Amino acid sequence: METPQSSFECDCQEDSISVASASDKFDKCCSLQQNLSSEICKQASVIPNKSYLPWHDYFMSLCYLTAARSKDPNTKVGACIVDKENRVVSLGYNGMPRGIKDDDLPWGKVAAHSYETKYPYVCHAEMNAILNERHAALDDCSIYVSKFPCCECAKLIIQAGIKKVVFSELKPEPWEEQVPTRKMFSLAGVTCRKFIPSLHQLNLNVTDGIGSVSITK
Repeated sequence: METPQSSFECDCQEDSISVASASDKFDKCCSLQQNLSSEICKQASVIPNKSYLPWHDYFMSLCYLTAARSKDPNTKVGACIVDKENRVVSLGYNGMPRGIKDDDLPWGKVAAHSYETKYPYVCHAEMNAILNERHAALDDCSIYVSKFPCCECAKLIIQAGIKKVVFSELKPEPWEEQVPTRKMFSLAGVTCRKFIPSLHQLNLNVTDGIGSVSITK
């Protein structure tokens, strides 16, 4: 005679089926979630970065980064020369002539005699950027400078064949001292304009050899 199943045994079987069914649903849900996450990652990887650094902000940032190399305790200036293809051709910052130790000449702005100040000795950033490039012609290049060029650097810029000047800051000297530079640029066909940033803030952070850049527009 067949022994009938007890109610307890039936309930256990139903519970087993229910647990197995729930487990299958959970596995399918996890698999679906993984596939969805994978697809989202794939889609994200093919979307180009929209918060990249514009060219003119990039070049002026290089000016300020290069200026940080200057040993001048009062004024730090950086210059960046770029060609028509937006390739960086040369960089320069203000400093003493090559081969002269930074401690061998004065860095002061005021002294009893002019030769006891920094002015007769320091090479400006524009000069160094132009002279640092020894292989490529600078014809039709652009120069970005963190400060408005003096008249002596204006002569070098014109003679080098550079056709565009972008500066960030005006020096505190009187307006009259800017006139020769502006006049020579105008007569030589060199465009000169003030830098207008498209970014609100650019932060460079390097910690333990790992660097990061944050951009705020």
